[in-house]
Amino acid sequence: MISRSLCGARWRTLSLALLLFLSVLAGCSPRANPPADTPAEVPEPAPDPLVRTIVQGKVRGTRDGADGMLAFRGIPYAQPPLGELRFAPPQPAATHNGVLDAAEFAPACPQVAGVMGDGSDTEDCLYLNIYTPDGGDNHPVMVWIHGGAFISGSGGEAYDPPRLVAEDMVVVTLNYRLGALGFLAHPALSAEQSGTSGAYGLLDQKLALEWVQENIAEFGGDPNNVTLFGESAGGHSVLSQIASPLTSGLFHKAIVQSGAYLPTQLPLDVAEYLGGTAFSECTDTECLRTLTVEEILALQEGLTDGTGVNPNYGSQMLPQHSIESALASGHFQRVPVLMGSNLDEYTLFVGIDALSGTTPPTEEQYPSEIGALIGQPADSPAVAGIAQFYPLALYAGNVWQAMGAIGTDAVFACNALRQAGQLSPLVATYAYEFVDGDAPLNLLPLRPEGLELGASHAFEIPYIWGSETAFRARGAGDAQVELSQQMIRYWTRFARNSDPNGGSDAFWPAFDVDGQLMQLGGDTALSGAADFASHHRCALWSPAQ
Repeated sequence: MISRSLCGARWRTLSLALLLFLSVLAGCSPRANPPADTPAEVPEPAPDPLVRTIVQGKVRGTRDGADGMLAFRGIPYAQPPLGELRFAPPQPAATHNGVLDAAEFAPACPQVAGVMGDGSDTEDCLYLNIYTPDGGDNHPVMVWIHGGAFISGSGGEAYDPPRLVAEDMVVVTLNYRLGALGFLAHPALSAEQSGTSGAYGLLDQKLALEWVQENIAEFGGDPNNVTLFGESAGGHSVLSQIASPLTSGLFHKAIVQSGAYLPTQLPLDVAEYLGGTAFSECTDTECLRTLTVEEILALQEGLTDGTGVNPNYGSQMLPQHSIESALASGHFQRVPVLMGSNLDEYTLFVGIDALSGTTPPTEEQYPSEIGALIGQPADSPAVAGIAQFYPLALYAGNVWQAMGAIGTDAVFACNALRQAGQLSPLVATYAYEFVDGDAPLNLLPLRPEGLELGASHAFEIPYIWGSETAFRARGAGDAQVELSQQMIRYWTRFARNSDPNGGSDAFWPAFDVDGQLMQLGGDTALSGAADFASHHRCALWSPAQ
């Protein structure tokens, strides 16, 4: 018979063994109270708000000033367009190890130094920049495409968005290939690329929009609420993305600032002829891809007179329709659009000539100036008819001032009015005219003598971009600051809700058969399409004429 003491001892031994076994399984000590010198658990550090994880890897941004804006600059969205990728559709950026420093802007794409900035010879330029509020999710996203006649500019420091971000927007700016590197159509390239070529810069923009869809949520943006906006060549790009059949779902609203020019674009065969002529020394793609950047920038001068550095249709992006035919036929991306032009668009281009030292044209030279603008002989009936519509006496004999009015109407205003009429039956459309004749200078270094610039091309840009301090430093007064804040509210409400209206701002009716346009900066809030068309002589510039 086993004694009780022995049984108890065995039970205590088995119990202790069982407790030790269970404690090992549980990963903890069998002791209930650890010694006092055991260190306490250290909580995991909070995630660094300046480090974000995208599909390609981690990136680290910066905190800009005291306004709560985070900035992530110089993020690659495509592989460098070098070697076989020159004059070819872009490819997605490769993944990277470690944490990419996103504190500095990437170089601008190759361009000659000019009004829009310094020159560049760096082909590795397909990068974007992101500005976001410090906190929150599902913010509306605004993707900006810069202007510069498709030959200059970048998405860099000129476009600082603190006032947009303060409205809880995530803002993206980007670079895209320019000049011949971005838009050369050439018979050898078409033979290589299934019968199409050109508009590579538009494909860059499309790839950037795809990158936004994949990654913007990591920066607090809503990929299902993206507004594409741009000015001049950027506005033309926005219209081209609307006209493309390849961009469905990549953006959900569009803002077009002064981008209505050249709506017919060039067909592929004409673009190929211009490209083949300008780059006649190259009959194959190997030659095109071994040219230096300097040689390409020099050769592309032969494209500019024929507008061969603009997007062509018959490209991969625009296989069938120009902007004009896409809008007229209804074959376009059905997204709400806010669009407009400036009262005196073309005085900028006249002003560049005035500041370059060019002698003012005489009254006798007026017909030749008109002919050069419309591509007709000076003694043609078309030139004579235009001169009658724009008599020099109306401009105190100032040929430059008259040419500013003609160019504004023919190139920008009447195209914008017609496009608003094409869009509005199918999508919500809001039209504007920017009319602040005392807008602070944006591009030109000074006001040329003998020419009133008025509300010229690109003069609305500082009303949207930059800080209030920077805007006032340009010379803006209180009334202009208020107009600027109003425009920012209109733009961001449209980006959020597809409707610019709200708060105490003047009501902006959608453009419809009555043709209501919002006047930005004028004495009255609204003007009618009939008054707009009469002021800009749009009957003369109608395609039916």
